[in-house]
Amino acid sequence: MNIRGILLGTALAIALPTAAMAAEGFYVGAAGGVNWTRDADFNDLVLGASTKADYKVGGVVGLTAGYATAMGLRGEVEVDWRWRNKTDSFSNLAAGASMSGKTSSWALMGNVLYDINTGTPITPYIGAGAGIARVKTDVSSNFGYGFSDSDVVFAYQGIVGAAYNVTNNIAITADYRYFATTKPKYDGPFGTVESEYRNHTVMVGLRYSFGAVAATPSPTPPAPPVAQQPQTEYLVFFDWDKANITPVSDRIIGDAAAAAGKLKAVSIHVIGHTDTSGKPAYNQKLSLRRADAVKRSLTAKGVPANQITVEGKGETNLLVSTGDNVREPSNRRAQVLIRVK
Repeated sequence: MNIRGILLGTALAIALPTAAMAAEGFYVGAAGGVNWTRDADFNDLVLGASTKADYKVGGVVGLTAGYATAMGLRGEVEVDWRWRNKTDSFSNLAAGASMSGKTSSWALMGNVLYDINTGTPITPYIGAGAGIARVKTDVSSNFGYGFSDSDVVFAYQGIVGAAYNVTNNIAITADYRYFATTKPKYDGPFGTVESEYRNHTVMVGLRYSFGAVAATPSPTPPAPPVAQQPQTEYLVFFDWDKANITPVSDRIIGDAAAAAGKLKAVSIHVIGHTDTSGKPAYNQKLSLRRADAVKRSLTAKGVPANQITVEGKGETNLLVSTGDNVREPSNRRAQVLIRVK
């Protein structure tokens, strides 16, 4: 099995059992790393002679710009430069003969990738790309044979990697790429020289997502019930995968604390909820963290802690009915239920 078959098999094994979600919007990225150019045959089509070049490790840098959909698919344009892949040796040379050289390339690629939602800050991804590459090779020798030329050829790659979401906007990425082209042809001293260009590439980078923060605005909380009602309910909303209290939520909790004082509340019950993105076990813990965060805020505003009970319901009690793995802002909430005599 060749390397492309291994990549495809790995991608399918990862993707089939798992549904994916990602923040929707435009993003840009930059990355750098190391590049191993595989051994390449050089065939002089006029002389009928051939030799094989063995390469040293070189460098690679790249820039990307793309768009991520809410269902986990991303499309992007990528520009890469692989350089300083010097030859270590040439084989099949006559006694006393020596050759040296170096190869570099610029590539413009269009990639399609799939983010795999794990319910954690770590998001694996797989992908493939196609485009064009300008491959440049310089060859010299101690017996007068040499050339320096470039060729623009079709390029393709397979990608396997993972991103770590530092914030809603910034992610650290690390991936492996198998990058190759069709056979470049060069103008040699006696005519056309045909070669190969295949690479193993490891890159680490940063990605900035413009659309990660632009979530659907939280629904307007319902107006507080009149004081005569035996029970008052407040809704506190949260950002995706977060349990921290936002300034808007803090004002709502303040209103709930004030209402509890006026109504002489007997108890306050706080119930945390999540949407369906992520795994149910993770969402259960997240819903309880949200309820605990509201309790801490209530006690900070003067409500006795022994009057407050908390409960987490995970994704089992949706305010807006959705399917699995759907980021719905209305479902990312905590209920504050004030009980009076």
